[in-house]
Amino acid sequence: MTAGLLWAFLRRDAAIQVSYRSDLALQFASAIFTLTLFFYLGELVDASALADDAGFDGGYFAFAIVGIALLQIMQTGLASFANRLRQEQLTGTFEALMAAPVSPAVVIVLTAVFDLVRATVVGLVLIVVSVAIFGLSLSGGLVGLAAALVVLIGALTLFSALGVLLASFGLVYKQTITLVGMTVTGLALLSGVYFPLEVLPEPLSAVGELLPFTWAVDAMRAALLSGEVEIGRLSLLFASAIVLMATGFVIFRLAFDRARRDGSLSQY
Repeated sequence: MTAGLLWAFLRRDAAIQVSYRSDLALQFASAIFTLTLFFYLGELVDASALADDAGFDGGYFAFAIVGIALLQIMQTGLASFANRLRQEQLTGTFEALMAAPVSPAVVIVLTAVFDLVRATVVGLVLIVVSVAIFGLSLSGGLVGLAAALVVLIGALTLFSALGVLLASFGLVYKQTITLVGMTVTGLALLSGVYFPLEVLPEPLSAVGELLPFTWAVDAMRAALLSGEVEIGRLSLLFASAIVLMATGFVIFRLAFDRARRDGSLSQY
């Protein structure tokens, strides 16, 4: 049943995407503009200072672009679940979906799979274009690519878990746009996406070191740029993702039951 639902959602969303080709083209164009911006911004950053602060000697462009690619996927992961829930409410199909013989939280996850796949493709395009046009050097080799794939799986699980939690909030309180924006901005600031955590004040840097997204960014950089497999961070990433996913499923179930009791399941 779950596989059938997943296939149905993928076919539906793929058909919609094909109908609006300009949307994907604009995403790719935006990605190219982002790469260009950070490439020339990297020309202004002292590579030796970056090496002193973060122990990273690959230059600012390489440092930033890996984090930005993951941030793109994370932003979609956080927003897509609540957006899909709202879309189903607007089209009047939400209650019918929730009546399927599958956990409501699982249904919400399945509705967002296409968005996560699309965001992952855009993130991969960022990396490929960085290598092909902007001269990004991936020194990880096959081991690094394999490690990066493992990091990506853990990161997608983490983003999905956070997305389910935000969808739970949206199911009860209806509005999540501001919360998603604050979450993405906060994680971008504290997870070392744009700059090393070492440049932040000590309390903020300490908080950043405890965030699972930080572990994902650091592990991805190590894998792609150095070929290093950070077992410790990978273990923490997967453990936190699994715990958050289980917690998200429980909270979504509670939010669903509350909205059903209040008669607000279809309200938006």
